[in-house]
Amino acid sequence: MLAARAFEPDFLRRLDGLIMQARRTRSPRAGRRVIGRNQGAGIELEDFREYAPGDDLRFLDWNALARLDDLKIRTFRPERQIEVTVMVDASASMGLPAGDDKLGLALTLAAGLAYIAMSENDPVRIAVFAGHGATARFAATPFFRRRESYAEFRAFFAGVRHGGETRLAQAAASLLDQRRASGVAILVSDFLVGPADYETALGDLLAAGCEVKAVHVMGDRESAADYPPGSYRVRDCETGVARDVSFGPRELAACRQRIAAHADALADFCKRRGVMYARAFGASRLDQIVAEEFPRLGVIA
Repeated sequence: MLAARAFEPDFLRRLDGLIMQARRTRSPRAGRRVIGRNQGAGIELEDFREYAPGDDLRFLDWNALARLDDLKIRTFRPERQIEVTVMVDASASMGLPAGDDKLGLALTLAAGLAYIAMSENDPVRIAVFAGHGATARFAATPFFRRRESYAEFRAFFAGVRHGGETRLAQAAASLLDQRRASGVAILVSDFLVGPADYETALGDLLAAGCEVKAVHVMGDRESAADYPPGSYRVRDCETGVARDVSFGPRELAACRQRIAAHADALADFCKRRGVMYARAFGASRLDQIVAEEFPRLGVIA
């Protein structure tokens, strides 16, 4: 399974030195978000105190000096660490086509993003989700802060199996029901649902104040619609509904067009709503995905 590569030294060395940009603070002066990781005491104004010899004059309140002839130093709220949750779709569709190892690709990418986020000692966890009848599965690791604890994810991965329905909105609700502080939510899925479901999921996370990133995963064969011509009985792995279909050059071309249209619609929605979006099409392209698509998620050297 490809997910084993997530713990290989060669893969992790490729991720060393990378950081994940995050919207950590809001400037009180301009009211805009500041991208990147701010160092030092922070930029959010907290209070004032009397000047003492040796204080940094850059933080002197010149307005108070001009109006009151009083030396005041501005103090700032310390930077807070941001919780990062990487949510992986473990529904039945993530196991097909069987040879594509789509779930393995999703877990490997999730682990890589977690490893990068841990470079700043932010609390990071990985969760898997799927729907089962009237219930939902949302299983998560504890939060880990340091890369020294990264190997703890291995045991969690060993127990992940695909099955159930893709319910993105339900997964987002499970995360938000925990009533934690807003952080970074990364959703890794094949997004094989109608627009209403992924729009609700991503929209609810945004409305709760999360910074949201979407990783669209598909298999090599799946994304290329690489199926031998012929007649098939196709059964939906999540609903059980079966239908007879025939694949020829025309049908395969139409299938590829539908795949592209679905991906483009998802990407367009993400762009309009400020969600960082990346395509991860094919486990055979893992290295290329890390190099070309991770920067679209705010990962920089």
